[in-house]
Amino acid sequence: MGKNRNSKMKIKTHAFVLKTTIFKESSLIIRLFTREKGKSTYIVKAAMRQKSPNKAIYQQLNEVKIDYSHHPNKQIHPVYSVKLVNDWGNICKDLKKTVLCATMLEIIDKSYDEEIPDTSTYDTLKSVMSFFDYNSNNLNNVFYYFILHFLKNSGYNILSAKKHPTILRFQQKNPNILDDLNLIFDLDLSEVHKSENNPNYEKKIMTRFMSELVRYHFPDVKSFKVAKDLFS
Repeated sequence: MGKNRNSKMKIKTHAFVLKTTIFKESSLIIRLFTREKGKSTYIVKAAMRQKSPNKAIYQQLNEVKIDYSHHPNKQIHPVYSVKLVNDWGNICKDLKKTVLCATMLEIIDKSYDEEIPDTSTYDTLKSVMSFFDYNSNNLNNVFYYFILHFLKNSGYNILSAKKHPTILRFQQKNPNILDDLNLIFDLDLSEVHKSENNPNYEKKIMTRFMSELVRYHFPDVKSFKVAKDLFS
């Protein structure tokens, strides 16, 4: 007999909170970027009741572990268990870190359709968030690292896009722009906090380049309008 396509599956997965909306006063509709299923939407019943222990878990940026019932033919799936994995306390105390992380989450939210798994981007995001939580230097390089890896994971490898209009324009200012981007792409996040392991490039040119690159590929990302003012 064939497998019942309408049968629900119980799934456990780690996830980042992208967006939370109150639903019918006491419940929440949450959009998560999960490691197993990509971006998906869930309902958490009674999450906002006064005695609920999970009110604060669904804050944007938080990483959680959820147990839920996945219904193949439904757009919203019920969560029946949640555990906080990371609340990134040091990130939330720093405006620049918070805005850059919010930008990364918004890029993911607005770039992906529902339920398209991308474990590579999930792991990259977690590595970058962990770096931000424990370090205060080289935030720009690590944010650039995320952008370059996200583009490649999404099917657009900027490192080989020699005819990209932004590349062509900035090669007039810096002929080695592609070499510099490769150095950023290959960063070892466990070593980048050390000054000797940082790429050596013209910072103003790279800042302008990355700003234009983000606007070119993600024109609807509102968080970046704030983030670009924090690059200095």
